[in-house]
Amino acid sequence: MNITRPEQLSAFIKDYRSKSGLTQSDIAKLVGIRVATVSDFENKPQSCKLETFFKILAALNLKIDIDTRDAGSQVDSSEWTEEW
Repeated sequence: MNITRPEQLSAFIKDYRSKSGLTQSDIAKLVGIRVATVSDFENKPQSCKLETFFKILAALNLKIDIDTRDAGSQVDSSEWTEEW
């Protein structure tokens, strides 16, 4: 899967969680975070801490692989509204 935006990432993880039969409460209990924190990630991923993101991945038994973009692809800087 090619994910390039925080919203795509949170939508994928939310869908995966739902298909796995897990609630936000289940995820929160598995990794010791608040249900509101899981909800915030799913609804406002751009404000999520990386630590929270990795905890949610762990609860879902998911991992992340990073790869280079195709040589011809361009980065559209207009997509980025925040400076990290």
